Amino acid sequence: MALRLTTLGGCRLEDEAGQVIAAPYLSLLLLAYLYRAEAPVARRDLAQLLWPGNKDAAATNLRSTLLRLSKAEAPRQSCVISKGATLSLDYTSLSCDLEFESAGAGEESLERFSDAVAHPFLPSAGSGNTALDLWVRNVRQHHLTLLRQRFIEADTTGGGASSRSALRRAAVLLLEHDPADEDIRRRISGAAEVAANAPVSLTGASALSVAEHKASPPAGSDLWTAPRIALLPPETSLAAQKTGSIANALIEDLTIGLCAERAVSVVAPYTSERIRGSRDKAAILERHKIAYVLDSQRTDDSLFVQLIFLPTDEVVWASRFRLDPTQIVQQRTIITEAVQSSLIDRLASSRQMALDYSKRPEAYVSFLRGLQDLSTMSLPSMRRARRHFKEALELDRGFASALAGLSRTYSMEWILTARGDQELLQEATRLADSAVSQNAGSAGAFKELGVSQLFMGRIDESLEALATAEQLSPHYADVLFSHADSLVHASRPADALAKVKNSIELNPLPPDPYFWAAAGASYFLGEYRQALDYIDRMRDSRPADRLAAASWAMLGDATKARACRLRVLKDNPTFDVERWVAVLPHKEKWQTEMYREGLLKAGF
Repeated sequence: MALRLTTLGGCRLEDEAGQVIAAPYLSLLLLAYLYRAEAPVARRDLAQLLWPGNKDAAATNLRSTLLRLSKAEAPRQSCVISKGATLSLDYTSLSCDLEFESAGAGEESLERFSDAVAHPFLPSAGSGNTALDLWVRNVRQHHLTLLRQRFIEADTTGGGASSRSALRRAAVLLLEHDPADEDIRRRISGAAEVAANAPVSLTGASALSVAEHKASPPAGSDLWTAPRIALLPPETSLAAQKTGSIANALIEDLTIGLCAERAVSVVAPYTSERIRGSRDKAAILERHKIAYVLDSQRTDDSLFVQLIFLPTDEVVWASRFRLDPTQIVQQRTIITEAVQSSLIDRLASSRQMALDYSKRPEAYVSFLRGLQDLSTMSLPSMRRARRHFKEALELDRGFASALAGLSRTYSMEWILTARGDQELLQEATRLADSAVSQNAGSAGAFKELGVSQLFMGRIDESLEALATAEQLSPHYADVLFSHADSLVHASRPADALAKVKNSIELNPLPPDPYFWAAAGASYFLGEYRQALDYIDRMRDSRPADRLAAASWAMLGDATKARACRLRVLKDNPTFDVERWVAVLPHKEKWQTEMYREGLLKAGF
């Protein structure tokens, strides 16, 4: 029986039972080349293709690789035929996933070509300038060309619902590779049109009807590169099928609709699915050059969507839509058009941000690296983040988000060291003021101004700055969390807990400070067990050990309070209760006394 060579989305050789054969990677490239050649190839040409440079060494490497391949295939007969100075393939002993290249027209052919483009040929190769890399890129381009031919053939002949689905998928893939393909854009524009007169219940910041607004590209859009957007479905396809949810279908329809627009370049769903599973935003930005992510989350009766400007991790638009199972078809079309219209508006209004990113991508990558370090509550991570933010500012001195991030590192260092160092807070405030001056529309800048003012003891000014931040971006989870933290210190723990719960709902995988703020609010509500539960949800709970010690002490568990106290003193041997509560801002005295009581009971 024949072995099976896989080249799309990976590279492996499998036996008849589907077990991977441990053959050298270059031998698999050799098999792929011979499979497509469909004729004998000179040994010297294959050697130079795989090992460019020294001819003698290349010939030796070829012989060694063929020997290792033969051993891996044993006890089967080798699928490579050696005849004189040439090599060819025994097609009876090897099959390959490239057989679709010779397939005729039809829906199945279109889907297979779409698969080939979504899962590219030999993904680990093709990025260099060697003859092999050029060949790999030529094969991928061949697949794109054939997909385009099949798409036009299928679009011309028409078909049922399944055919339309295959056409939509093919169109997105084609436009991802060539957003300027006007013929493809024109062919899908009709599919993107939706009815405007079906009633639907919409809630949120911007729920426009088709009759009120028709999306159009921003003025002068041909003079700037359309930013890339990735639309992330709320759940996996399998989960959507099990629950009968239309949420994923809405995102799919929206993807098609945006493909017909000139204002944005849409990332194909396959790439978006991989992005959904990644938490390294800087790597995504660097690899895929994505400016916007449309994140979506489904609850039982609603769909929440938010547009995030990825280079600064800022929420620029968000809305929530109720899903009514009795009006699925009407809702699917109307919600799609409402979201699309709002997105195009927002993309146009944030055009300058996209232009800035395209001019200085390295600054934005450094900024996101800093944000990732901020998610870990430790002094080393704060100082790494500070270095990244400074790198971003060296590349762009007026980068407001980087100034705000730098401010954050000083505020957090003040909290972590617990020494009451006013110089740290003064620097944090100076940087936050500078960020606001650079961009008075930045929610992140006002957020950091509010945080630094809070610890300076200016609680009312802090709440005012954070209210401005929340007004600028009402669904920005970090803003809501910071606002909640200030409400704790403003002696409004119940309001704080409600707001921090909202921030966790918007960011279901939140960083540790969210849980820390929720724990603080719970402590001042007298819910000590609940405070400890929130602390337990932190990935690294050591920064909250002071609060944990106080909570255990208030519950009467001296042993656990002592264990937390010893961890605090190990990290900060000079910690002094009176000095710390003297600088910790609280609006009302009862709050300071309640915290002092817990710390003293814990043995500090």
